[in-house]
This record gives sequence, structure tokens and C-alpha cells, in this order.
Amino acid sequence: MSVKRRYYVFHEDDFTLSWIDKEVSKKISEYFVRNDFEEVNVDDLVKVMNEGIRNPNIDITIVFSHDVIPDKLLDNPSSPTPNSLFRRFLNVGHTIIWLGDVPGWYMGIGGEKKPLQPQPASIQNLIGIDRPLRTDERVVTAKPTVYGLLFGIKSWGGKRPHSLSVQSGFHMIPLAVGVDGVHGFICSPRQMLWGLSGLIRLYDFHLTLRTLTDEMLRSILNMALKATVWDELISLAKKFEMLRNEIDEKLGKKLDLIIKEVRKLRQNRSQNFKSEESCRRR
Repeated sequence: MSVKRRYYVFHEDDFTLSWIDKEVSKKISEYFVRNDFEEVNVDDLVKVMNEGIRNPNIDITIVFSHDVIPDKLLDNPSSPTPNSLFRRFLNVGHTIIWLGDVPGWYMGIGGEKKPLQPQPASIQNLIGIDRPLRTDERVVTAKPTVYGLLFGIKSWGGKRPHSLSVQSGFHMIPLAVGVDGVHGFICSPRQMLWGLSGLIRLYDFHLTLRTLTDEMLRSILNMALKATVWDELISLAKKFEMLRNEIDEKLGKKLDLIIKEVRKLRQNRSQNFKSEESCRRR
């Protein structure tokens, strides 16, 4: 029995942003819609997450094109708890992909962006990880780990590193690291040996039309679809095998035709030789 999978991208034209430019948010949404994701606004997002909690056997992945959490996903906007819709959605085994500014750093109330208070507890309650190790504007190179390379992730200049420590009951897989900490990761309340789910954090810097590349979009898509380089290699191997079989079959048919022609040629030569011998004897 196959598992039902559903893919969404959260985008709303008037909803606030932090490190993601408005044009970039739209570009991200359009890219994923072209790849068969359904675009949802804030109200739709609430419905999708509630449905995911009621139906944990459905595998739901949501790409956020906004780096600000809607207040409607929080149980207490001034100090959200682990009972928030955002966290409960992750708890049952679904996936959120987050880009740009720190997850949980800001919330959006209507068209306004506001910081969450108190930030350290809020971030931990929502995603199971402490606040960033630093909040200055220094940029360092975030290099992909072996896990990151599996999904085609390349290096970027990151600004908000975290430590490897997570809340009790959470698990982390680092995807990209710098000299100062972890810049990309998967953080999940579930043991990920049994499957990949949770909050996926990528590209912790200001995303503009200049800095967001097609390669980055493909990496995000790979993460959303859980498609690794191994999948591509296996697919290529299968295509090569099919091509080789096709070539072998065509070549085999041609060889058979060549052998038949050679045999005919030999028979004709033999017959001609016998006719010439008969004429000489006469």
C-alpha cells in the first residue's frame, strides 16, 4: 500500500517577509507550482496543517516562501508553546522547509512583522532548537555535509548559525556547516532513521533575485521530494541498461542479417563454382 503524499507552498502576496524579498517569495511559489505543488495562503495553511494532524498517515510537505510565522499557527502569539499548530504539525511526522531568516524569530500579524517574545523559549518551543549562536551580520561559508551533498546542496554564505544541541526528544541531521556552527539542518521530533521529516532549514541569508539561483531551487525541490543523488544515479543506471539492451537487440538483429547474407553469398559462390567446373568438363 503506497503512502499518500501531498505537497504545498505557502505564499500570500500581502503577508510580511524578513530576509526574503517579495519578488523572490513569488518566484519560489511559482517554481513549486510548476512542479505540481499547491499554493496556499495563511487560512489554507491552517486547514492543511490541521488536516495533517488529523491524518498523520498522509505525508505532507510545505515549502515556506515567507520567513515569518503567521500568528494563526501559534497558540499564544506573545509566547508560543509546544502546543502551537506549527509544532504539532511537525510532531506527527510532517515536513516544513524554511528559508531565509531564523525560524521563529518573527511572527506576522496581518501585514505586520513582529518579534516573538521571549525569543529563546519561543524558537525552542516551535522547532526544538536553541536560538542562533550569534545575531551579527558576519557572513561565513556554509559547506554541505555528506547528507547535504546527497540532496545536491552547494555552499552558501550564511549568517545565523546554530549549535548541534537540540531539545530533549528532538534529533538533528546537519546539512551545511561553517566554522561557527550549523547553518542548514533537519530537526525532527521523530527518530529519522525511520524516515525523513521535520523542519528543514536552508539558506540563512538575504534572498534576492540575484542571490537565489536555479541550483538552489533544485536543491530545495530535492529536499521536498526527498530525492537524493542516489535516486538520480539509479535512474541513469536503469536508462543505460535499457539503452544497452536496445542496442544489443538491434545489433543482434543486424548480425543475424549479415550472417544470412554471408551464407547466401557463399552458396551463390559455391553454385557458380560448380557451374564453371561442369562447363570445363564438357
